[in-house]
Amino acid sequence: MKLHTTWALLACLATPALAVTLDTRLIASGLNQPVYATAPQVGGPVYILEKGGTIRAAVNGVTSTFLTIPVTSSNEQGLLGLAFDPGYADPSSAGFRRFFVNYIDPQNQDTVIASYRANAGGLTADASSRLEVMRIDQPNAFGNHKAGWIGFKPGDANHLFIATGDGGGANDPSGNGQNNTVLLGKMLRININGDDFASPTINYAIPTDNPFVGVAGARGEIFATGLRNPWRNSFDRQTGALWIADVGQNAREEVNFIDAASAGGQNFGWRVREGDIATPGVGGPLQPGMVDPFLVYPRTLGGSITGGYVVREAGSPLFGQYVFGDFVNGRIWSVNGNGSFQTMAGATDWTAMLDAGAGGALSNIASFGEGALGELYIVDYAGKVVQVVPEPGSALLMLAGATALLLWRRRSAAAAPRG
Repeated sequence: MKLHTTWALLACLATPALAVTLDTRLIASGLNQPVYATAPQVGGPVYILEKGGTIRAAVNGVTSTFLTIPVTSSNEQGLLGLAFDPGYADPSSAGFRRFFVNYIDPQNQDTVIASYRANAGGLTADASSRLEVMRIDQPNAFGNHKAGWIGFKPGDANHLFIATGDGGGANDPSGNGQNNTVLLGKMLRININGDDFASPTINYAIPTDNPFVGVAGARGEIFATGLRNPWRNSFDRQTGALWIADVGQNAREEVNFIDAASAGGQNFGWRVREGDIATPGVGGPLQPGMVDPFLVYPRTLGGSITGGYVVREAGSPLFGQYVFGDFVNGRIWSVNGNGSFQTMAGATDWTAMLDAGAGGALSNIASFGEGALGELYIVDYAGKVVQVVPEPGSALLMLAGATALLLWRRRSAAAAPRG
């Protein structure tokens, strides 16, 4: 191939990537303090959590009530987590129509993990199907740091991961993050298709391959330790890696990373460490077994990290990027999602572009969400959910680039010598 032809091809293929811009599409509005969104089935509803205890089902811009759960919603408490069973759409699965929630009990402020079943059609849930899975004691003196995320690792239908905060208060006054006799300040992993307990209100098993099983003075449910308030975490649907965004105290916001092949056991340092530094006033140097975060940013860039996703939607300009935001200032960034250490110097700031999208300006980024095909949602605490989409002109450029590549491959194949 002649040199000028090569450069012309490269220019044609590079131009769409450089010219791509992002837009937003409104999924739902008029919501009351939404904190999460997910869509487990292709073409099905987008389910949206409202902090006050309601799950909404959004279809073509119209929302309806899927389920309401009594919760305590003051401060950082409320209905905080939702995960659909990997077997949700499979009639032969134990998880058929089953989903899990994480909320704060209004009677005693405990964290509760419970399961429910959806009714046929998926627009309502059967409140009578409730099964309490586990309960985690919370200190009644504090209403913050409840975390709340729950989720399943791709390809694993048995184990539910649960993120817990340190229980609240400044600088983890009880030292829960480094205390493995308690379940606070941890990432937990339980088997929701087993039962190791005689109590009718405890309905899970402890996986025998969890890293602290059999360790004296440690709870077997623990998968990783040293977390402060892990607000929104996610599995990479392609690699199975776990991304944990942990809100800092006064100095650092951080993202932690667990490779898909890891057996767990990581200690992310809180309260000894805040991000990549000794926690001011109470911390110290890295101790044996503690690991540094994947990414940190200082309070000059934001005040409360909101974790996101590695985008895997086919054709998305963000494919392979880890997208995250900040609740306080509403900024949204992305960094390379390959698992290597990143800095904010290499981050792309999408805030202005997304604010200008058709879905309307965004304010407090409470959460991100993911659809069945990897679609990326942004949850605005002020009352709406939008989907991130390519700007129409950019989509045409991407199509043109893909067409040019296909034509070039066909011409090259036709011109190739036959042997």
